[in-house]
Order: sequence, then C-alpha cells, then structure tokens
Amino acid sequence: MAVNIRNTTQDDLPAILDIYNDQILHGTATFHTEPQTLEERVEWLKSVRAENYPCIIAEVMEGTVRRTVGWCNLWHYNMRPAYDGSAELSLYIHKDLRGQGIGEKLLKQLLVEAREQGGRFHTIIAGVTTNARTVNFWQKQGFELRGTLREVGRKFGRWLDVSYFQIFA
Repeated sequence: MAVNIRNTTQDDLPAILDIYNDQILHGTATFHTEPQTLEERVEWLKSVRAENYPCIIAEVMEGTVRRTVGWCNLWHYNMRPAYDGSAELSLYIHKDLRGQGIGEKLLKQLLVEAREQGGRFHTIIAGVTTNARTVNFWQKQGFELRGTLREVGRKFGRWLDVSYFQIFA
C-alpha cells in the first residue's frame, strides 16, 4: 500500500475527526470520553499551527480518491515555560489500517520535522495506555519506557495504566 505523508490541512479535519471520535468511543488511546466536533478540531489545528508544532497526515489512494488514514502531531508537554524544549506526541491511525506500518511512517517523518526545527525540541514524550502491542511499537521506534502510572484513567468501566515513553530529538 502506497502511503503519502504530508502536512495537515483543514481539508483533512473531517477524516481526523472520524478517526479520533472512533478512539474516543471505542478505544483507550485518548482519555476524552465525549466525541468532539468539527469546530473543536478546527480550533485544535489552528492552535497547533499558531505555535508552529508539526502536524502531519498519512493518506492512501482509493481508486482516484485520496483518503486521510492517520495523523501525528506534537504539542506542549506542559504549558509552563521551563518545559518548552519538551513535546508530547499524538499518533492515531484509522482502525481498519492499524498494523500496516502507517504509524511507523508517520512517526519517522514527524521526528524528522521536529529535528529540522533547529533544536526547538530536546525531548519527545508519548503517554499511552499500557498494553504489549503499544509497548512494542514505541520501543521498536527507539523510544524508551520511562515509567508507568497505575490506574490513573478510567474508561469503559475500568481503570487504565499510562506508560510514558521518551526519545531525545
């Protein structure tokens, strides 16, 4: 499957919204519990762009139509100024296309873009719900497990652990 990685545009937001809302309603990659609106995603992208954080999408061709199937972005790890060299990473792939290397391609390109910002990012952190597949993915990409917080989020009637992975840009 040919995958094209490019910068996110406003035209990608409906697909991003669908992917994200699916994860809100059925997954544990986000601790949001209520579906978001297109207006919220528009504001999200404006904020990411206003602060010059990288935000990229993966698209595939379906016949003659390009389809956005995933996205990856950086954002503040913490809003306090002392954390300015640190960024939190988000990565989401359409449920039907997980495990096909799209996430790895997005992540590799995002790290390239982060490193091209002239030392702006010293460290990149991924906070994820803990399961063997997720742990293996992040470690395969060169991220190191830095710690796990036990039962810090509750979703779908159960407590969830969050593990933090880090890579130096």
